[in-house]
Amino acid sequence: MTDHNELVNRYRQFRQITRKLHSTLPEYLSKRAFNECGKKLGIMRNGTLIFNGEQDMAVLMDYCIYDYRENAVNAVSRYLADSEIAADSDEYKVLKAMSESFYTLVQVEDVLPGVGVRVNDLLGEKQFLLIDIGFSNTAGRGVVIATRILPLEDFVMTSGAALPIDGQTLSEIFDFAVEHYGSEDGNYIDLDMQEKSDLTAMIIRLCLRSVANSQIFYEDVPEDTGIEPITAPLRGGPRIGRNEPCPCGSGKKYKRCCGP
Repeated sequence: MTDHNELVNRYRQFRQITRKLHSTLPEYLSKRAFNECGKKLGIMRNGTLIFNGEQDMAVLMDYCIYDYRENAVNAVSRYLADSEIAADSDEYKVLKAMSESFYTLVQVEDVLPGVGVRVNDLLGEKQFLLIDIGFSNTAGRGVVIATRILPLEDFVMTSGAALPIDGQTLSEIFDFAVEHYGSEDGNYIDLDMQEKSDLTAMIIRLCLRSVANSQIFYEDVPEDTGIEPITAPLRGGPRIGRNEPCPCGSGKKYKRCCGP
C-alpha cells in the first residue's frame, strides 16, 4: 500500500495544479454559459446572478467548467485541444482526472486525520480514498457531501466545490433519482451525458436551498503554511417555496421551472 505521506505530497502537487487550471479554464467559457448554468442551478434571478456567498460562486463555476458543453465539448476538453502537454507530466494527469470526473454523493466511512477520508459513493456503489487534509480535520463518520470526484491512480480528490447534505435533502435526491432514472426493478440505469448534467444540477439546487448549505465553505490559505482549506459556518439564503414564482423571472412556479 502506498505510504500516506507520499499520497499527501502528491495530493498537494495535484491540488496546486488544479487551482491554476481552475483559474485558466473560465477563459474557455462564454457569458451564455454562466447565464444558462445560473438558471439551471437556480442562481439566476430576474436575469441577474445572485450569490449568497463565495460557495455559490464556486459551485456555479465548477458546474460551468465541467457540465456546460457546446457541441458536446466542455471547457476541460477545449483546453486540452488547445494545449501541448506531455503525457507523463503531472498537469496531464490532473487534466485526465478532470476529463474523467463525475459528480456524486459520498458518505464518510472512516477518517484519516491529516490525510483524508475513506468514503462510499452512494450513487456509484464504490469506495474511495479521498485525500483532503482540511476535510479530514472537520469531517465525522456518516457525513454526506455532494461533490465532483477527480479519480487519480491511488486516490481521488474533489474539484473543491463540495456541498453538505442533510437527511431530508438526501431523501429528496434519491426520490428524484429513482423516479426519473431508476429502472423497473429499482436499480439505476446508465445515464447519458445530458442526463448526468441534469442530475448534477438537481442535486446542487436541492443542496443550495437546504439549511445545510450554511454549514460549509472553502477558504484558500498561503501555500507555505501547510494548512489546507477548512470548513466553517456561512450564512445561507432563504428557501424558495415550490409553489412560489420562480426567481429566474419566467413567470412559472418554482417547481415547474428551475426547482427540483
